[in-house]
Order: sequence, then C-alpha cells, then structure tokens
Amino acid sequence: MKRRILVFTGSRAEYGLFRNVIRILSENDQVELHLLASGTHLSQEYGFTIKEIENDNFAQVHAVSIDLEKNDSVGVCHSMSKGLSGYAEAIQRLAPDILVLLGDRYETFCAAASASILRIPIAHLFGGEATEGAVDDVLRHAITKMSHLHFTACDIYRRRVIQMGENPKHVWCVGSLGVENVHLLPVHSEYDVRTYLNIPQAIPYLVATYHPVTLEREQAIDEVKLLLKVLTAHQNIITVFTGANADAGGQDINILLQDYASSHPNFRFFMSLGVERYINAVRYSIGVVGNSSSGISEVPSLGVPVLDIGNRQKGRVRANSVLHADLNTKKITAALHTMLQPATRSLARDTTNPLDKPHTAQRIADTVATYPLKGLLAKTFFEYHNG
Repeated sequence: MKRRILVFTGSRAEYGLFRNVIRILSENDQVELHLLASGTHLSQEYGFTIKEIENDNFAQVHAVSIDLEKNDSVGVCHSMSKGLSGYAEAIQRLAPDILVLLGDRYETFCAAASASILRIPIAHLFGGEATEGAVDDVLRHAITKMSHLHFTACDIYRRRVIQMGENPKHVWCVGSLGVENVHLLPVHSEYDVRTYLNIPQAIPYLVATYHPVTLEREQAIDEVKLLLKVLTAHQNIITVFTGANADAGGQDINILLQDYASSHPNFRFFMSLGVERYINAVRYSIGVVGNSSSGISEVPSLGVPVLDIGNRQKGRVRANSVLHADLNTKKITAALHTMLQPATRSLARDTTNPLDKPHTAQRIADTVATYPLKGLLAKTFFEYHNG
C-alpha cells in the first residue's frame, strides 16, 4: 500500500525551500502525495502563488484560505482560528499517513496542532533553531513537541531538539534545504538579473529584506526608516528591497518601502522575487542587508557578505561572513562600511557555511517515505544527559 503523505506550505519562500523534497516524493511510486496550500499562497497581494504550485504539477493541491487582511496581532489570531478549523477539516478528509511541514510560521503551527489533535504523525523540518527576537521561537519549539520525526540543519540544532525531550533516534541532522538550493538552482547571467531588477550594469547594488520583529512590532516602521536613512547616504549604490512577510506590521513596511522606492531612484522594491530570482540577485550583489533568515542560511554559500540587523535572528548559528549591528544609526553605518570593504568581501568568498551538507532533500524525502510509523504517536519524554 502506498504511503499517503501530506505536505503543508503557507508561503512562496517556504515552498521554494520545500520544492526539491516535494519533487523527489512525487517521483516515488510508493508515495501518494498531496499538498495543502494556505497563507499567502492564496493572497492576491502576495501574488496568488498557489498557481506556481499547481503549475509544478507535483501532486494534487488542496487550498485552505485564511483571512490575512487584518494586519495586527488580533487579526493574526483570527487567521489562526480559521486555519485550525480549515486545516483540521482538510486533514480529516485526506487522512494522510503523515504530515510534513517546515519552519515556524503561525500557519504551520496551526497545521501541526490540527494534525496532533487528529492523531496524525508529523515530520518537522528545521526545529531546534533559536530566534530570540521573534514569537516564531515559541511556535517553532511548540511544533517540535507536537512532531514525531525531526530534521535539523546542524548538530547544535539537533541537540536542542533532543534537549526538548525528543528521541535521538527520530532526530536527523541533514543540513539546510535553502543552502542546497543555492547549489541546485539554475544560474542566471548577470545581464539578465540586472535587466529584471532594472539596474545598470556598472552600478553596484545591495539586496535588502526587513521583516517585522514579532516581539517589537510597534517599532517596525521606525526601524525601517532608520535603515533607509543609512542606505540613502550611499548614493553610488542601488538597494533592492524584497517584501516583508505577512506577520503583524508587514503590510505597513511594504507600503513604506513601495512609496520610498517610487520616489528614490536608487531604490527598487519587489514584493517577492521567488527563490530562483532571489538567489541570483544576491549572487551578483555586493552584500545583503536586513533581518531575513536567508542572510544567515543561504547567502554565505554564495560568497556574499551579510549585515544582519537587530534581534530577529539572534541565536542562530552563522558563518563568519555574517556581520551584525544593533538598531542604531551609528552602528549600522559602521557595520555597513565594514561590509563594503574588499577584505570583508574576500572573506565572504572564502567562508564555510555550517549549514551546508550533502543530499539534504533526498535524505528528508527518503526518510519520510520509508520510516516505520507504527508506534510514533506514543511519544515518551527522552531524558537528555549532556556528555
């Protein structure tokens, strides 16, 4: 009998990470694959990217819409309530043998909670990470405790999952899917990249992303204005901003950036480049600025320096090509100056990414497709003893 696997995806960025795992599962004749799409995939503002999933034609796609219109904390709670009920109905109808999900978004938490109540085993990708400046930290650890099979990006994260009481036999260190994508995605020419971004060939450019920090939401706009002030001082550099996520405050950031780019010729704004265009845009840039997790995970494998700003990624393992600055004009200015130096860019080209491991997607797909599921639901707390 084929194993019925349901993969949950709530955003374009997440699907870009997941895509190779999904492709491998779709080619396995012992797997009946289904995809559950929700979140920003069904939002016109974010590009209605469920169409991209359907065009891949890897599996039957099931959609559950949640309300993303209210851009505040109570609105997120309303979205979560719709997600809980909608995902539960879809999971009950599809009756998968296992649910596979990635990351720490609130939609992902709701999918995990629904499956947990329905007694469906869960495979979780990339637990054990720490983002001390975000509520995602709480959601990620909660998803870990609801899950049964765990795939982590490095040994430190694996150890943290085990510290939370998970059975070491069910926790694998496989590396980062985002880093693997860097090696697998098609390489675009610099000419094509610059043409798409509308950047003349001779002008250097930065790629920037700034998401709202969920534990500091009220400060989001002021933080972005501070960053824009620093970047605007570099008149000889173009900055390409990609859109903030759908967390509370994200829409406000995107409106500000869109308006700013329309009146400042050295700025560009794209709501989403998609994973392939984003990686290639970074490839030819002189640096990445902001607080996106991609700056910590994928970008070091491209040999491009990163300036991580604020607390959102605090606690994550990082390469030595990632600089950090607190949210302070002088500190960001000084760190940006350091990042733009030839010595820093040379260091970035020679850096080793601690999240880079071979065959990441294949190992995840093979384990999800074949690992015995009998007895997984009866979890016991594993007592961790360091050393």
